[in-house]
Amino acid sequence: MAKLQDLRDILPPVLAERLEPHVRLVKLRAGQMIIGHQDQTSDVFIVLEGTLRVELVSLGGREVILADIGPGELFGEYSAVDEQPRSANVSAIGACVLACIPGHLFRSAALASPETAEWLARLLVQRIRLLTERNFELNALAVRSRLHCELLRLCIDAGIADNRAAIVPAPTHAQFAARIGTHREAVTRELLYLNKSGVLEQKGRALTVGDVARLTAIVRAASGNVGVIQRAVGKGAD
Repeated sequence: MAKLQDLRDILPPVLAERLEPHVRLVKLRAGQMIIGHQDQTSDVFIVLEGTLRVELVSLGGREVILADIGPGELFGEYSAVDEQPRSANVSAIGACVLACIPGHLFRSAALASPETAEWLARLLVQRIRLLTERNFELNALAVRSRLHCELLRLCIDAGIADNRAAIVPAPTHAQFAARIGTHREAVTRELLYLNKSGVLEQKGRALTVGDVARLTAIVRAASGNVGVIQRAVGKGAD
């Protein structure tokens, strides 16, 4: 069961100590939204249990999935830092437990010392680097290459062992499409090709990449996406 003590494993110790008295636990059911796009709120959340989805939906109903957030990850810090409206929707994929921190307290505590300010700066730079990667992919790569990059990121998140990664549950083909800016049919075609090529195997919502090094080589040859390649190699995919 999630405990506030878990914060000490996620935040810098001095920051966890400052914030712990002000934290409250929030429990969500599947499908429940915790942040809405353009909301005028600033609470910061840390995921203790479960997974949430960050997304935007156009007026025409098109869904764009920006990220999935799992245990140990933090979200909501943008509005706490700049006091602007929320930049996306965040909803629970399944049952979740979150630690909720008032935004103004998070900001003042994080900026109270060079150590915690550097931690926050590194966190925000990490977000920028990932957005830069995805912006490059969306504007410079063909659909199949965008899918390869997204698969490699999912392998890294799932954990690579013995050149293999099991993504469970894997995104649906429609969700893959919403992640990389395409349509479901294009995703289905490329996943079938990768399956026949022996790179991956999919059974229901379980997707196993049996040769992560080969997938990494495909990404390197097609895109030169240095960021995601370096992370994959660092996890043992080369």
